Amino acid sequence: MLRSRLSSACLAIIWMIFFTRPIFSEASLNVHHTVEFSLKEFSFDKLSGYDMVRLEGGSFLADVGKPLLPSKEIRIALPPGMAVKSMEVIQTTSKEISGEFNIFPAQPPRTIAGSDEPSDFVEPDPKIYASAQPYPLKVAKFVHQTDLAGQGLAVVLLYPLQYIPSEKRLLFYTSITLLIQGEEGYECKDYLSPHISAKGERTYEKMVKDMVVNPNDVQLSSTFKAGSSILPDGPFDHVIITSSSFASYFQPLADWHTQKGVKDTVINTGWIYFNYGGSTYQEKIRNFISDAYSSWGTSYFLLGGENETVPFEYRTYYSESTPSDQYYSDFDDDWTHEVFVGRVTVGSSTEINTFINKVLKYEKDPPRTDYPLDILLIGMDYDAYTPGEDLKENIYSYYIPSRFNVTKVYDSDYGNHRTAVINALNAGQNLVNHADHANTTVLGTGDFHHGWGIYNSDVDALYNNDQLSVIVTPGCHPNHMDANDCIAEHFVIWNPNQAGVAFCGNTRNGLYYQGQPFSLSNGLDKQWWVAVFFYGKYNLGQIMVEAKHHFSHSTTDEKHCEWTFNLLGEPEMPIWTDEPDSFEVTHPSMLPPENSSFSVHVEDATTHSSVDSAYVCLWKQGEVYLTGYTDASGDISFNPSPSTVGSMYITVTKHNYLPYQQEVEVAEYITGDANHDGVVDIGDVVYLISYVYRGGPAPIPYEAGDTNCDGMVDLGDIVYLINYLYREGPPPGCP
Repeated sequence: MLRSRLSSACLAIIWMIFFTRPIFSEASLNVHHTVEFSLKEFSFDKLSGYDMVRLEGGSFLADVGKPLLPSKEIRIALPPGMAVKSMEVIQTTSKEISGEFNIFPAQPPRTIAGSDEPSDFVEPDPKIYASAQPYPLKVAKFVHQTDLAGQGLAVVLLYPLQYIPSEKRLLFYTSITLLIQGEEGYECKDYLSPHISAKGERTYEKMVKDMVVNPNDVQLSSTFKAGSSILPDGPFDHVIITSSSFASYFQPLADWHTQKGVKDTVINTGWIYFNYGGSTYQEKIRNFISDAYSSWGTSYFLLGGENETVPFEYRTYYSESTPSDQYYSDFDDDWTHEVFVGRVTVGSSTEINTFINKVLKYEKDPPRTDYPLDILLIGMDYDAYTPGEDLKENIYSYYIPSRFNVTKVYDSDYGNHRTAVINALNAGQNLVNHADHANTTVLGTGDFHHGWGIYNSDVDALYNNDQLSVIVTPGCHPNHMDANDCIAEHFVIWNPNQAGVAFCGNTRNGLYYQGQPFSLSNGLDKQWWVAVFFYGKYNLGQIMVEAKHHFSHSTTDEKHCEWTFNLLGEPEMPIWTDEPDSFEVTHPSMLPPENSSFSVHVEDATTHSSVDSAYVCLWKQGEVYLTGYTDASGDISFNPSPSTVGSMYITVTKHNYLPYQQEVEVAEYITGDANHDGVVDIGDVVYLISYVYRGGPAPIPYEAGDTNCDGMVDLGDIVYLINYLYREGPPPGCP
């Protein structure tokens, strides 16, 4: 009775006080963490008489004219409500690396466009290189505090090498112990939605744990939030944002997502502009996305249209105004992505249909052999000192599993690289990784030495029938989506079931440091593959976000590289990382239009072993929407309550399995039709015997097996049914 007298506002305040306010102690506001490094993580090389040093998976301290040294950005999970007040290094272990070193002075970044004129070499800063002071002076720097899904995060930049320039010595820090001190009062910019699906919660928990160096300390948090008064009834896991004129054409993709348990809806921009505040259309869309994330728990957003339909946000971090959809995925501008965003720059119903058919073909019916395990690596020289093939070889050696069939086209190879790339694409490649100069309508295939490349017309002429590629490149402008017909669009939305299904690349210039093929945009390219094969991400949107979360963004050059790297494709689409297997699924073929039990058993069609964590969805539009994962025995049970006759979809999915989908009939039951197959026959007698004496499944529904109408299903019903079928007894059914 007391609860009924409290207003919803009072309940919200009480909930927040007692369930979200952390209890602090002085010790809880101090975080200690030790980071260790091994010399095996570093590689040493020479360039123009200077020493170059690289840290595997790291970035660079790259102030122009000063020593180019490795850096490493990390994120540390913080206790709930802790605001970072200070950070200090309280202990280190170091040793000197033997030998003398003349560290290369950092140079301005170069573009991966092939149009850079040779720039004047920036000489070493005389003040720094003559100094006996270590460079940098500090081995750690607090960058900023951020958060995701209610988990506070400290972003820290580490410098495991210090250079003594006047003595040409390198100090190597094998361990760095940090003390982060805080105070109470930090409010996260975003929390886990109370309405998020179980699948979505799993996604965010893994994402945050993969981001931080102390995953055991991660504690996601939700806050009480009443449903939005603006949003339609939900919740939804996925939203397609497009114009009212395009909305109906996207419905088949939304239906497929919903059927497989990623509940989807199409929202038109006109509705958003009318209902949400903001000084620009971009801000209105961003406010809608933030609301959908908080109120519905929506994780995936597909932007359906060109700049005129769903506008880009333009920002300048390097030297050019650059469009990006990162404005929507990182909707609080803290360089931590809250949601997964992709775009398809369609301009007609034909292009929408082409795109959707490609996505459905890739997900539901790909060639099962001689394609899913095929990877093409294209590595060309950016200049005389920066071989792109070194980047590709590193990805090949450290991250791509041996089960893959890898085709390499490198600048060091003999023959015509352009012809070799076209031949490889026509043979069918699941994943393609390109490193060379590029531009809006061309991907280089030996640009620096030969001027070779593949153009829009070459992409249109590909004949890799149904063997659709996912392309990743750090090159300049290939994903220039706000221009007409960039080469990424020719891969994805032009020729039906040819070329590609998704493209991950730059809307403007990619950047690199001369002599360092792992730097800047190339580092982001590498992190894409780390996300797939080290962190186990397989949905395109999650891969992009994971790559960015492990990419340093402490400089404006790095911010530009992250901002310009965008997905032309469906963010929820899973990529194949093995030859797909099939399910063998057992479930009832019919059910009544009322509450009943519905059991599902999932096995591997090849091994006949039970499949754990298969995702099962039951959907009857407007009446039934139930999802869940199978247990270790491959089983899951639901209690659907359809209210009308018709068809209900059952869909089963799991990564690297072909989806299983079947329509189940919802029909009024017939007394005596115990197995619910629409007829009363000997099969029902066998079904009842199995249930009564052998522990088999119950009749569907239970009342269908009560042939003598005494309220129980037992031997009497079996006898009654046999008497009806073979001795001209009265028919089953209650008066």
